Amino acid sequence: MSQPVVGWDIGGAHVKAVMLDSQGHIVKVSQQACALWRGLHLLESTLCDVLQQWQLQAEDCLHAVTMTGELVDLFEHRAQGVRAIAETVKKYMPNAVFYMASPDQGAAFAVTVSSQEAAIASMNWHASAQCLAVHNEAVMLVVDIGSTTTDITLCEKQQVIAHGWTDAARMQQHGLFYSGVVRTPLMALGPYIEWQQQARHIAAEYFATTADVYRVLGELPPQYDMADTADGQDRSISASMRRLARMVGHDLEDAETQAWHSLAQAFRQRQVSCLLQAIRCGLAQVNVQPKTLTGLGAGSFLLPELAQALNLPYIPASAWMMADQPQLKDDAEVCFPAYAVARLWQTWH
Repeated sequence: MSQPVVGWDIGGAHVKAVMLDSQGHIVKVSQQACALWRGLHLLESTLCDVLQQWQLQAEDCLHAVTMTGELVDLFEHRAQGVRAIAETVKKYMPNAVFYMASPDQGAAFAVTVSSQEAAIASMNWHASAQCLAVHNEAVMLVVDIGSTTTDITLCEKQQVIAHGWTDAARMQQHGLFYSGVVRTPLMALGPYIEWQQQARHIAAEYFATTADVYRVLGELPPQYDMADTADGQDRSISASMRRLARMVGHDLEDAETQAWHSLAQAFRQRQVSCLLQAIRCGLAQVNVQPKTLTGLGAGSFLLPELAQALNLPYIPASAWMMADQPQLKDDAEVCFPAYAVARLWQTWH
């Protein structure tokens, strides 16, 4: 019987945590905004807040950690970031272990990050895919659409088929695509968009983000909508439409609500097309054909449409989770790398 485990996914903009009981059932899920680029003190306060909210002493559970926060420009390079984050984590959770993966040694957990920084940095995608791989012998396409990026990974015979092992290699080979459903500036989808039966030039300005699109369309649940808005104003529908209008040179008052709703739909379709192209490019890098698409992340609501376009059956990652409440499974699917490292620790120990 495994001990309770808390999995942590420490990113540059969010900290996600999932607690599993000794049987692997989800009992708690947390996602907190944490602008790590502004200082490690914010990570410290976020870790303490989660433990306090859960009324949990650090020694009550083992803590399994994965991270991408080492990428923020607070640090000169990734290795420095890994060490700084690990030191901060160990300050509050001395028994924490860190997920690591490499082509030579496979996947494991490390008690210390010393000399293992490259194998620990930005391996949350691998943890998610490795956790899902145990459920399927056939080739499975795993797509995680998050707030900022999309991870595209293949699994076969319970193994991860990596599109490179670094961010640079994965970006080159279409395993990592910088497009998400909350923080992505809409100008990144440009330079043109099809709207009102015309190709419209998109302003190359930080006027709006994808959160505005999915907020207007009612697809982004408020609990996952944590990032600051582009103009620092509120997250209301009218404020979101005002930001969208600026992207094509308009003011909100220039048209009725339906026009801005259709503009949001046009941006949505543009992002779906970009994601579909990225997935197809990723699949072209390997000589295997997936049998299913498994989806996760804050943008998983886009994945059934993508699966249909790829002619693949769609299976949500939550299908393999255990929880008494459906909402816990939904929340853990959004925080899946945190769930994955906790579940992998229990599976391997």
